[in-house]
Amino acid sequence: MKSLVATLAVMLVAATSAVAQNKILAETSGDMNGDHVADRVQLIQANDDGDVDLAIYLSADGKVPDKPTLVKKAFGWTGSMAGQTPAATINARGSLILMFENDAVGRDRWQTRYTIAWRDGALVVAGYTHSERDTLDPKAGGSCDINFLTGRGKRGVAAVTVPAGGVKLESWTDAAIPKACTF
Repeated sequence: MKSLVATLAVMLVAATSAVAQNKILAETSGDMNGDHVADRVQLIQANDDGDVDLAIYLSADGKVPDKPTLVKKAFGWTGSMAGQTPAATINARGSLILMFENDAVGRDRWQTRYTIAWRDGALVVAGYTHSERDTLDPKAGGSCDINFLTGRGKRGVAAVTVPAGGVKLESWTDAAIPKACTF
């Protein structure tokens, strides 16, 4: 009997841990692909390492699927303190805006915003905005704002260019971040 109770206790802890590991941090809906059906987006924390997965449910044939159309593992980051919860919104033009930040912990403070748009039948990273600062070194850090669709952007107040057209979301990695946005 004791072994049965112990086994059940282990199963309950495992089930509780599995549920806790898939915490939805942000969720939004809106028509991203232009078919007049609201698509759904979730930012999910799947474990305790701070990584945030991006799950997008694109409508097809007038319905939103039960399973994500696209999942990007470790797309962003979050922490456990206030000022670190990511946000997701879909604007009136159907672009997805994702915001990640650390504005509360440690000396390195940063904010990153992605704009994801539907272009030519695919989701693309259309914009990338990043700023960072060091609370102990006022000269460290900087800001950048890149429009991948036009290929134009700024690093601080200086104009910069990148290849135009956008970066497909499915192939986006940190290597796609322009050098103008690394400080």
